[in-house]
Amino acid sequence: MKLNSLAGMVEFLLKDLPTHDYLVLNSRLFCSIWFTAILDKEVNSLRDLFYQLNHTGTQVDLSTFSKANKTRNLQIFVRLYHQLWRYIEQAHPEKKRRHR
Repeated sequence: MKLNSLAGMVEFLLKDLPTHDYLVLNSRLFCSIWFTAILDKEVNSLRDLFYQLNHTGTQVDLSTFSKANKTRNLQIFVRLYHQLWRYIEQAHPEKKRRHR
């Protein structure tokens, strides 16, 4: 699999995340919101992002996201980071990291 675009990389990383692990804000949506907030240069604030999400059919509240940030185990992002590095090392052995 080739990851030629940023959207392709995000989709690759999110594809295996659960969608029914939390009632209100599942892990896939939680991480997707963070990736969008970080990587989308059109998003100026989280309020802007949630306005866009709510007007495109994804009903999620900023306060719910804020509470999730306080209570979720952030190991999910560490696992996504390691998953991306494994993919890069397999696809490009010459770019192998020296330290883990």
